[in-house]
Amino acid sequence: MLRQRPTAIDLLRTRCIDAYDLVEQSPSAAAWAAYMQTTYADKLLAADPKLHDGTIDVVSAAYASAAACLDVARGGGGSVPDAPPHWRTPIRSNEQLAGMRDALEALRTYLAYELHDENATALARIDAERAKVERLWIRRPPPEIRGAIGSALAIGLDAAYALGRETFASR
Repeated sequence: MLRQRPTAIDLLRTRCIDAYDLVEQSPSAAAWAAYMQTTYADKLLAADPKLHDGTIDVVSAAYASAAACLDVARGGGGSVPDAPPHWRTPIRSNEQLAGMRDALEALRTYLAYELHDENATALARIDAERAKVERLWIRRPPPEIRGAIGSALAIGLDAAYALGRETFASR
């Protein structure tokens, strides 16, 4: 049986696998940043495994940034980026939108659990973007609507990233 050689994405992903445990074991802004970006990349990869139309760029950047954040969280020095990676173009494919939506849902759920409903207003910005996405979501949206959905998802992901950094910085 022939074994496939690991791809560059596989190697980056392997470096980030600890993000899921580290955010629980040693919560910090850097651990959250690693967790968020690993989750984002994993959801994009699951929704678009062939990595079409720029997905590979965002997935690679998210995994690379997550790995750097893990180093920071473990005391290795460096800094945590101000935002997760962004797309170079405004129109997302259906697969990319699905991955972004799945990531936002997972991150929002994690944050809601961490905040224990004591600060539900902090989730309002994320929820507002999720509501926009739900209003716009249709089976086969034209490019204009995909652009609006992608924009709302990107804003929501940025808000989740910022809220997580703020929440975990105080721990």
